[in-house]
Amino acid sequence: MSLASSRIFLALILAISAGLVTPTPGWAQNRGSSVVPNDAYYAGFIPFYQGDYQGAGEIFNAAGRAGVRSTEGRWIDSICYATMLGECHFQMGNNAQALENYNTALLLFVQHSNWMLRINPESLQPIGPVSNDLRANVTWGKSGRNTLIGNYPDSLPTFQGQTDAQNQAAVRGGGVLSAGRIMPVRAGEIARCIALAIYRRQEIMGPISKYDGLTGNLVGILQRRPAPPNHWTGAWVDVQHGLALAAAGKTDEAVQTLQRSLTTAGQYDHALTSLALLQLGRIALEQQDFAAAQTYFLEASYSAAAFQQYQQVEDALDGLAKVSMITKAGQMPQGLLAMANWNELRKLDALRAKLNLALAEANSYMGNLPAASGALEDARRAMNRRSMSKGRVGIRYGYLSALLAFQGGNASAGTSNFASAVAANRSASTRVYQTEMTNQLFVSNTITERSAQLLYDELLREPTDADWISEPFETLTVLLTPNPTAMENWFNTAIMRKQPELALELADRIRRMRFFATLPLGGRLLALRWVLESPDATLDTKGKLQRQDLLAKHPELKTFQDEAKRLKGELLQVDLQPDDKETFVKQRDLVEKLQNVSDGYEVLLAAIALRRTPSQFLFPPLKSTAEIREKLEDTQLVLTFFSTTRSVHAFLFTKKDYVHWTLDNPREIKGQIGDLLKQIGLVKRDAPVQAKDLAETQWKTTSAELLKRFIPTLKPGFWNTYSELVIVPDDVLWYVPFEALHTDDGLGAGHTVPVSEVIPIRYAPTASLAVPQKDARPRPQNTAIVVGRLFNSDDSEITIEQFDQLKDVFVAPDKIDRPPVGPSSLLAKVWDQLVVIDDSEDANRGDVWNWSPAQADRSKPGSELAAWLRSPLGGPEVIYLPGFHTGAEDALKGNTTGNDVFLTALGLMATGSETVVLSRWHSAGSASVATVEGIASRIAEMPASTAWQETMEDVRKLSLDPKKEPRLKGSGVSIPQTLDHPYFWADMMLIDTGINPKKEMP
Repeated sequence: MSLASSRIFLALILAISAGLVTPTPGWAQNRGSSVVPNDAYYAGFIPFYQGDYQGAGEIFNAAGRAGVRSTEGRWIDSICYATMLGECHFQMGNNAQALENYNTALLLFVQHSNWMLRINPESLQPIGPVSNDLRANVTWGKSGRNTLIGNYPDSLPTFQGQTDAQNQAAVRGGGVLSAGRIMPVRAGEIARCIALAIYRRQEIMGPISKYDGLTGNLVGILQRRPAPPNHWTGAWVDVQHGLALAAAGKTDEAVQTLQRSLTTAGQYDHALTSLALLQLGRIALEQQDFAAAQTYFLEASYSAAAFQQYQQVEDALDGLAKVSMITKAGQMPQGLLAMANWNELRKLDALRAKLNLALAEANSYMGNLPAASGALEDARRAMNRRSMSKGRVGIRYGYLSALLAFQGGNASAGTSNFASAVAANRSASTRVYQTEMTNQLFVSNTITERSAQLLYDELLREPTDADWISEPFETLTVLLTPNPTAMENWFNTAIMRKQPELALELADRIRRMRFFATLPLGGRLLALRWVLESPDATLDTKGKLQRQDLLAKHPELKTFQDEAKRLKGELLQVDLQPDDKETFVKQRDLVEKLQNVSDGYEVLLAAIALRRTPSQFLFPPLKSTAEIREKLEDTQLVLTFFSTTRSVHAFLFTKKDYVHWTLDNPREIKGQIGDLLKQIGLVKRDAPVQAKDLAETQWKTTSAELLKRFIPTLKPGFWNTYSELVIVPDDVLWYVPFEALHTDDGLGAGHTVPVSEVIPIRYAPTASLAVPQKDARPRPQNTAIVVGRLFNSDDSEITIEQFDQLKDVFVAPDKIDRPPVGPSSLLAKVWDQLVVIDDSEDANRGDVWNWSPAQADRSKPGSELAAWLRSPLGGPEVIYLPGFHTGAEDALKGNTTGNDVFLTALGLMATGSETVVLSRWHSAGSASVATVEGIASRIAEMPASTAWQETMEDVRKLSLDPKKEPRLKGSGVSIPQTLDHPYFWADMMLIDTGINPKKEMP
């Protein structure tokens, strides 16, 4: 089929002015009055190729309403109307509507699968070559296939309806009558649209297509080759069959079938040749055979141009641009430059826009920003006043605008453009859509648990090198589009299939995904920082190669690193809070220079993050269950939880064994946790705690019941054979003071004690962080002690006393009691330990990333937790936050998810911290300070959990001084005599990787 420009122009005039169709000479006595698909249909290709997909869709829709109908419903011409309407939706990023139309087209084909067998055999004459091979006008290369372009008839006579014999049988049997007639049909276009619908449907459905019933049905039908035997129309069926085999995941068979389908009579390209070549190119690209992929895409472009199938030229261009950026990212793709000189391009705005976007990306990778910006502007002009500006083309324009902005040093514009592009791409992303489809299939029980697990494995996978190289923007969009339903379903497939170890690993993967989704660029920046700045000893071979590649391609990174290292070294020689003016000025100048280095470093990283550059996600680490257990000591226990909407799953494992069980009714568990917190004395943030309430002992019973609920099979004395308990909470379980939960100590008579009395306890944000990432804790060289007011009503005397109590147990303590010379996020990069004797007022008051860990410069730019993750990477090894606030203070009122603790812990550890001690609730009294003092005095000699346990034993024996407990209200005999109540000693939780102190050589 040839779409001559004059015909399209005439058809457009006819369609718009009168809605008429062109009469076509008949073939037989019962001929129809017009050829189908009608000329009004072809009028839609002009706005389509111009990128006006909404206008084109209206024309295709109108043509469909005028399509052939009978008692059997719509006929085969509607395959074309539905397919091209689907194409309009696809180009606009409307995956669901596009898929619906492709399905409609293919269901019509299934209904009329023998349509080619109804072609008048007398019309099927041998094919010769065209007199004007349009490939001669192509400017970007020459076909190497040595084929000719076949001269196929514009239409073929096809019988519609039933024969006289069939109608007579219907009369006798009470069936439906359908008069027969000969209809001239544009068979090549119908065959092309069937193939296009299969091709694009696979693109939308991805891995789901091989589990789809319609896909299997298509394979079965096409395998029977429903075409006239030993005839050139069989090549059309071969293309369709090859595409269906590819959609069914039968790649080897698909390749063989598609290669056989490329020509008729062994020498003539046909209307479906370009689609077959496109699919072969897609397969070669997936198999990373880039040379073959490039050849296939080039050949597809030539064949598509010969048949004036400009939409398929666009697809070939997309493939060529991708191959070029993968294999020769530092070179200008000459073929794309040459395409810009093609005469046809002036009337093909959609192709021109896509070509210029490809040239913009290529120039950006070459560092030619003026040329990249010029190409981007040409793309904008091509999109101007076209609906494509709101579809996939416009979304890609926004992504490349962000890339060029970052590359040009404009972080603000880059951030804004990227956020807008991602927001738009969430609706257009095929992978996001495929994830939603998998959810629907899983919930409706349309696919098995195994099939669902395989789909989720692929769709929710960690970004691979191939993902970053092939689809960086799509990969970033997926990272920034968390799908909690899909993640929960993925986890449930492992539970349903009785794979608890896999379920445990999936729980860690899901935690990582939750964390990444809250970070700029989906954690991509953090991944690059860790690859570039982690100690060499912590990198595997792949990580080291990635680092070498990054530094080789971007030597400016090494310049930033060296300068940051020099400045940090000089800052280490300065007091953490200088007292004299000269040193103060020196520190300020150094911090300003470090700020400039950090800003430049971050803008460059953002530009790299949007590029086709592989990077591992090193933090939080991801280990298999076997790897975690291998690193455990024989007597260590790990208790990890994972919450779903219907239940809480618990995993208890040691080096040699594991067990899994399920806690039902999460809502009831949350209520019981809230009751325990109220009984401990917590009602509202910083509200007074009545002394008389602390005399009550109901909390002991509630805590014992809660522990029994968490571990139903718990036996008396269970803990006595273990040396340490590591807890990985989830959701509201982050607020549970496990240390205070009462357990039977095994001494008889049902005697119960707090769990912390019988076993040291620490917490980890993920199961992989339950084991240390370093061989030994580095020896600290300094300690920053931020001195403010641990409680707002504290006076200066209390503040001084608290500092004096702590200063002697820390290495090289330096008081910070005034606003620092620069952002604390930068100064913290040279702090080895941090103690914040201050009320963290902004904690748990909104976005976790806007909270200020050091508090000394609270609310100022650079103080927030998000800034602490910026380059150069670094932060205190140990952090004490006795003034932290969490949802536990309000006894779980409101929307409490545990993220205030989970994200804070991971955020601080992402800077390099191994130990974080923070308060679940703000008791702000003597116990908080004594806990910090006790852990700090021991942590250099023993594991942090042991230091915590010994400290708690001492703290609980301390006498209670009402003057040092700002929230305690009441007097007389109701006041407790010691701090032996969980309100005082169980507020501080230890989050730690299990890293051990460095042992001296004997």
